[in-house]
Amino acid sequence: MATKNKNKKLTIKYWCSLSRSSRERALKYCYPIHPSIVSLLLDERPTTSEIKNGFWSVVFRKITIPADNQFYKTCFMNETYLA
Repeated sequence: MATKNKNKKLTIKYWCSLSRSSRERALKYCYPIHPSIVSLLLDERPTTSEIKNGFWSVVFRKITIPADNQFYKTCFMNETYLA
């Protein structure tokens, strides 16, 4: 029986290693009707305390690192892969 690879939790290090366009797409998926929040968070580096509360908590709860990590950079809600 084949085991299904699970996506990993997003880390600050991985988030900061993504290209600006990948981070922007991920933020737009998290906040589709709030472009001001996207522009606010786009160039910020999250801290551990900010991930527990506030806008970053939504991002780190919804965005994950794909298990295969060959073609995609981020995964939204374990279903939609963002290049």
